[in-house]
Parts: sequence; structure tokens; C-alpha cells
Amino acid sequence: MLLKSRKCAALTGRNLKKIAMHQDIDIFAPGYSPVDGKVIDIKSFDTPTPFKEWDSKEYVIAISHNDHVIKILHIKPDVSPGDVISFGDKIGTFIHNGYFIFWNDPVMHVEVRRPDDYLRASNCLRLTPNIEWEELPSCNNKEFGCRVEAVNDRYALLSAPYEICGDIRGFALDNGFLDGYIPSTKDGGFFGIVRPEGFSHPEVSELAVISGNSEIKCNGIAFSLSFHEPRIKVIPVKYGDKLFCAGNKIRIKLGVR
Repeated sequence: MLLKSRKCAALTGRNLKKIAMHQDIDIFAPGYSPVDGKVIDIKSFDTPTPFKEWDSKEYVIAISHNDHVIKILHIKPDVSPGDVISFGDKIGTFIHNGYFIFWNDPVMHVEVRRPDDYLRASNCLRLTPNIEWEELPSCNNKEFGCRVEAVNDRYALLSAPYEICGDIRGFALDNGFLDGYIPSTKDGGFFGIVRPEGFSHPEVSELAVISGNSEIKCNGIAFSLSFHEPRIKVIPVKYGDKLFCAGNKIRIKLGVR
């Protein structure tokens, strides 16, 4: 998810480093606080949603942390203003509303803000992931040999050989970790490469998902970083399309410039 800079790095450590990069992160952790601090504000509002069975409610949780405010979205709070919390405490549960599309998994959206301006959609402080960097492959084109691990109505999850930097695991290209959604067309997407010097948005020169000798028509693919084994998400053109079966061997060709 990175539109103003959403869908930036999918991970953060206890400390969020505020240097020139992107302005927010999405964390796939089930409702645990990314920081120590005190809850200073909770607000709710309605969002548009194309799915009748989804709740349209959205929440803002604001946590005072040192000289900043941590703003959290997409979590239904179990905490209240005045609560003092620690890193890793449960603060609520994931929600799915109109900010998500069918293939998005629930996620915690986190921004670091100034205390006098934490509610607006703009003016986030810029962040970089706290990664213990090691040398990563420098190639601009790569073929990933993948195995289909799981399939549902929303996407297929593929495993493939990955790289490790400190506690972080991900799929590497062009001296960094791949992160975000790459559409099968040239329109849209929020994809980039996370490197020690920051986050770049290269042009995609090649993208092909291949099963046997046939190229598979899909909506696109998505990468994220993980503390565990990372997965590549292959997204169908429409909800409910099953592209593969578990156990299938798939190749993904990806090039950037």
C-alpha cells in the first residue's frame, strides 16, 4: 500500500530511524505496538468500501513516543487515551475497510509525526528501515525459481531462495531488497528497492510469471520483507481466479533499469 509513500518497507525495529527515505511503513504484525509510549488520542471515521460485508470504520491511534507521535491506522483499538504501553503490547485487532483491495492482507500502517501535527494525511517524517546491511546481488535481471506454497481466492503465495541481512529476509535485486506491488501492466503499482542509501523506484523492464512453457496472465506480483521466510504474492486478474495449485513449480522473470 504506498501512495503518498505507502507500502514502503514492510518492517521496522524498535527504533524508527528518521532519515531521508519514505514517510510511513506497513507492518504485518497482528496489532502489537511498534513503540513504547502513552496513548494520547483515538479517533474513528467512516471510509468508502466496495464490499458490503466489510465494516467501513477506520481508526487513528496516536501514541506519544519521546519527542514524536506515532500515528497508527487499520487497527481497531483495545487501548484508550491515557494508557501507557510498551513495545510489543497488544493494542488492537486488524480491520479490513475501503482502503484495502481484495488481495491486501490486514496490515498496521505506521507514521512518525510531530506532536503538533499528527492527524493530517501529509507532513509525516521520513523513515528508513533499521537493517544490518550486507552485500546483496547487484544484477538487474533475475529469474526466481519458485514453489507454490498456498492458494486462495485472493492470491497465490510462492516460496523462493532469499537473502538475509541481520534479522531481515527478502528477495534481492540491484543491490537491495524488493518491496511492494509490481503490476503486470505499466500502470499503477507501488514498487521499489530498499537499499542502505534509501528507497528507489526503478523502471520495470521485464516481468513474466511462467508455469511450464506457458506465461501466466495475472494482475501482478508483490514482495515484502520478513523476519521469517518471505513469500512472493502472485495476484489474479480478478477475485476468485485460481492461477496455480499448491506444489506447482513456477518461474518469475524480473528485470529493472
